[in-house]
Amino acid sequence: MQTLSASITETSILTSRQVTGKDVEAINGRQSPMIFGLHKALVKSCIWINILFLSFRYFKDPAKAFRACADLKRLRNEVRDKHNILKYAAANNKYYFTFNAPGWPSAAFDKYILTNFKKIDSSASGINLNTLIFGITKKCGYKCEHCFEWEALNKPETLNRDHLLMVIQSFQKAGITQVQLSGGEPLNRIDDIHFILKNIGRDTEVWLYTSGYHFTKQRSAALKSAGLAGIVISLDHWEPERHNIFRGKHNAFEWAKMAAQHATEQGLVVSLSLCATKDFISRENLSQYALLAKQWGVSFIQLLEPKAVGHYDGKDVSLPQQQVQLLEEFYVTYNYDKAYLSYPAIVYHGFYSRRVSCGGSANHYIYVDTDGDVHNCPFCQKKIFSALHDDIPSNLALMAKGGCKAFGNSNKNTV
Repeated sequence: MQTLSASITETSILTSRQVTGKDVEAINGRQSPMIFGLHKALVKSCIWINILFLSFRYFKDPAKAFRACADLKRLRNEVRDKHNILKYAAANNKYYFTFNAPGWPSAAFDKYILTNFKKIDSSASGINLNTLIFGITKKCGYKCEHCFEWEALNKPETLNRDHLLMVIQSFQKAGITQVQLSGGEPLNRIDDIHFILKNIGRDTEVWLYTSGYHFTKQRSAALKSAGLAGIVISLDHWEPERHNIFRGKHNAFEWAKMAAQHATEQGLVVSLSLCATKDFISRENLSQYALLAKQWGVSFIQLLEPKAVGHYDGKDVSLPQQQVQLLEEFYVTYNYDKAYLSYPAIVYHGFYSRRVSCGGSANHYIYVDTDGDVHNCPFCQKKIFSALHDDIPSNLALMAKGGCKAFGNSNKNTV
């Protein structure tokens, strides 16, 4: 797909290297990936001009196009509880308001917007997904406390590289513009990741979930050159020893730290993913974790609540309301308080789910496991259908109708 945003970008001075003054902050000798203030306002204006052009292209009628853009803004406000985003992440001459959407400007971003227009178009039919989370390997040398693929770990692989690409291409037809490769540890299939990147096309971004295991400087450079957009590094404590215990690996923290360093040096977008357990959640731990992420040059922090699946099956890991409230306060403060503009943005699925309902269940994303079986999300361990053998469009429709049993389902947008 030919991106419509290139000409818009040429007319504005938006690369982070050209920004001075209070809009950026140097961290440990490196520039923060976060932009805010005038820089962010200019980027936001250009993004919405791009969205308006795409709306004209999709609806053909100017009145419908303006109404559609207004609907996107209204739905966005509902999802964010009426908060306005104060900062974006900048990497590789692209801008990200969340790691769950492609960066702007890009062909993938344009497809993402067109897919969301289909969701609000009453005359459009079919399911339109945004993100595929795909477990591509059972192999992993870690023994993580919360692993949701625990029962499948280190068993023989069932998906070859052709299967991997076939599954991704099948869901590209359903609208996805982002693939998040998971596992196990996906770097155990580094050659197959390169194969995917070579064949996936420009209208879909690829991200990598990793523990940081063997994410060397050389691998980071090669993956960036091949088209990888970003990585999500699992880090479950800001204290090295506590993280190492949680992961069952004595050097887990150091691997995660080096992965962040190599990725930021290459211009990849970097997110940390935290499984916020009862033992971890406190104001001190959350603030220290955010400070560490800032020092590492991270763009996003993903908060995950523990679920009683996988290695946690049968355990009482649900968070009490007091701790949920603490996570929500952390999310609001670090995203919307101007004192934290240079800190990473917080992505907290529980916050959205409790207010809008779950984005899984074929509404915005789905999870495909290491056998090619489709689930509502990584934490809903119930096979719905096979991505290899069953009809995908009809099963996605049934999946969306069934929804999430914990939060319900939603078709609201997050632009």
